[in-house]
Amino acid sequence: MSVQFQDVRLPSGQVTGIVLAGGASRRMGRNKALLPMEGMSLIERTVHALDKVSGRVILSTNDPGPYQFLGLECVPDLYVGQGPMAGLHAALKSSRSTWNLIAACDMPYIHERFLQGLLDLANMQDTADAIIPVVEGRMHPLLAAYRREAAESLERRLMRRQLRMVEWVQELNVVFANEEELAEVTGLDPSRILFNMNTPVDYEAAGGLLNTEE
Repeated sequence: MSVQFQDVRLPSGQVTGIVLAGGASRRMGRNKALLPMEGMSLIERTVHALDKVSGRVILSTNDPGPYQFLGLECVPDLYVGQGPMAGLHAALKSSRSTWNLIAACDMPYIHERFLQGLLDLANMQDTADAIIPVVEGRMHPLLAAYRREAAESLERRLMRRQLRMVEWVQELNVVFANEEELAEVTGLDPSRILFNMNTPVDYEAAGGLLNTEE
């Protein structure tokens, strides 16, 4: 990490980490957030990474039961049944921080250095609403940094049941961080960090072993 980024780094106490754990995991066939990976569940890996760079971590879910062992505050959707946008909205409304790191719980290679890189980019922006990675032409809004105020435009879309996240993002003042910039800031391979698992094949590719007999 370059010196200039370290000099302007946001204190972790001014950042909230938000774990999105509202997916149905239909293609995986079971709750992928609880799948083990190198000694801990995927959701634990996500929480661990966020905890390194934020002062508070909250869990966005309508089903807190399976996650009680984490000891985190659980935030239910205010607009139930409207997908990840509703989870993001509720979590941002619950946040007390200007900047918030959002992470889905199905990314086995999530790393605190990548999260810190997003924050470093965010802290150099005076007017941006969000810092969103773009890798191989694909936007990744579920591993990104958002200002708390982004919840306002999100709520307007939820009220109208306009649930396409790409269209919502276009309303925001977004800084899109490409592969080269992310690699330079974090020292990591962005395509690896942003790999997410949806199927048993994805899980096995990431090094997990799915016991289909359970």
